[in-house]
Amino acid sequence: MGAIEEQLIDSSRVIADIVVTNIGKSQELFDQALALMLADKYPLSMRAARVVQLSAEKYPEMLRPHIQTLINTLLKSKIDGVKRCTLKVLLETKVFIDEEQLGELADICFRFASEPGEAIAIRAFSIDILFKVVKKYPEIKPELKAILESVTIDASAGLKNKCTKLLKVL
Repeated sequence: MGAIEEQLIDSSRVIADIVVTNIGKSQELFDQALALMLADKYPLSMRAARVVQLSAEKYPEMLRPHIQTLINTLLKSKIDGVKRCTLKVLLETKVFIDEEQLGELADICFRFASEPGEAIAIRAFSIDILFKVVKKYPEIKPELKAILESVTIDASAGLKNKCTKLLKVL
């Protein structure tokens, strides 16, 4: 058992904040948390994903070597909490994502956003990422509009509201 795993005794925000503080700017400890996130062991992976998310908010440079791994995680993970945190990290990161990675991420987000069985938060973060991508690549605007229109048919009230507002902006 690693140093980070021993600290993830529950899913509380207090514990997550303590672990983030303990990680600090240590790439080695951040990498440990990321490895736990990728292990796909519930609830440990979900707890680690939250720590990765919070660490990335404080020290985004620690993400740089892991962008492709995070994108790959979206397709591999069976844990919604891991997918949700990964999408949030990728949405909010200031780390450069190259064109190929951005295309791959957009493709995944289109799939998540259009899947009625996907968790609401995963669909919402996917839509937010796609909205950012459209600003850089306006040629995909018609695809995003089509997804937003279809989501308003089968989604929760909150997701319908988000899509309706974004459609007005597009």
